[in-house]
Amino acid sequence: MKWVIPELIGHTIVTVLMLISLHWFIFLLNLPVATWNIYRFIMVPSGNMGVFDPTEIHNRGQLKSHMKEAMIKLGFHLLCFFMYLYSMILSLIND
Repeated sequence: MKWVIPELIGHTIVTVLMLISLHWFIFLLNLPVATWNIYRFIMVPSGNMGVFDPTEIHNRGQLKSHMKEAMIKLGFHLLCFFMYLYSMILSLIND
């Protein structure tokens, strides 16, 4: 729970900032992931510790699906890192 909320807030802020600064491609790339994070946070059943409740993951055999989601997020964040790095270098060169 202590890592889910900062990720949710950070990703939502980045998405809103891309909308405000009119970077449409990056906004549209971030929007589904931000929406998925919000959906996962809202749909946590009452009584669970959070999105990644260890007892529920192991009891229901959800470990593979959570690992797949983690790898997809890792790939997405890696792609975004290099896109932002490229954009930053391009803007520094153009100044």
